[in-house]
Amino acid sequence: MDRCQNRLLVLSLTAVIALNTLGNNAEIVEQHVTNLTSKLLRVIPPRENKSSVTKLILERNLISLSESDRSALATYSNLTDLHLDENLVIDIGAKYFSVVPHLRVLSLSWNNISSLDPEAFSGLDDLRKLDLSHNLLTNLPVVLLQGLKHLQVLNLQENPWNCLCELLQSIRDVKEAGISFAAPHATCASPEELTGTHLLEATSMCFQSNTDSPKPPLTSTMPRPALTSNQSSNNSRDQTPTPVLGNTWKFTACVAALALTTSILIVCAVKGPSWYKILYNYRHHRLHQADEGDDGEKVASTAFSQHWHHQTYSLNERMARGYST
Repeated sequence: MDRCQNRLLVLSLTAVIALNTLGNNAEIVEQHVTNLTSKLLRVIPPRENKSSVTKLILERNLISLSESDRSALATYSNLTDLHLDENLVIDIGAKYFSVVPHLRVLSLSWNNISSLDPEAFSGLDDLRKLDLSHNLLTNLPVVLLQGLKHLQVLNLQENPWNCLCELLQSIRDVKEAGISFAAPHATCASPEELTGTHLLEATSMCFQSNTDSPKPPLTSTMPRPALTSNQSSNNSRDQTPTPVLGNTWKFTACVAALALTTSILIVCAVKGPSWYKILYNYRHHRLHQADEGDDGEKVASTAFSQHWHHQTYSLNERMARGYST
């Protein structure tokens, strides 16, 4: 009986100690999380105490990510999770989140983001998860994700994506880097022939057609450290379609022909009268020479005729004298 009581006492003490430990840990964890959801905040409040906040939740507020917000974020030096869902963010500048370099989770869903600087996430070397869903994005700069060496999950669904070469190049890089594409509803909104097509499917279609009719790649000086696994994958990703030659040469040829024709007309208008005068004088001179030639022939013919008649008369006279003797 005593042994049973002792065992129960030991178990009770163990349970009490365990509960106290869990409670203390819960308090510590709670101290590391700051939840300011639905507080109608227009700016991010700086850290007020010396506690080490690792998770900051600012969902459903009126924050637009201004420079003052960036300064406030800099006070959270140990921040690893930042949730800014359902705010008023419309764009993100270069290296905006570099003041919180230890971020592992960044959620920006349900905002009005329409543009991202190519270096918007530069400096976030530890980022694991990035959520850009439910925004107004149409394109992703090719170099946007190249510095995110440890990115594992990317959410791009519910954006009006314009599935042209630049975007599809970025999507292919994401796929080849082994990043989880958490986007079941990430579809193309344009061009019209690809509307409703999933981004991955559009990427496969695009680069399959490029393989059928390869074009010379455009060389790029931008480094690609985040998305490379070996040299062959580098070569395949660096290939981008050559831009199609337009009608510029036709326009240039037309302008040149028009300029040449105009120049000829101007020269003819300026030099025409003098050229006509030269031609007129030349013809007049030729006619004058022709008239002089005709007069000379008439004089010679008259002289020859007179000489002939004189010779004939002399011969007849001699013959008459011969007969008379």
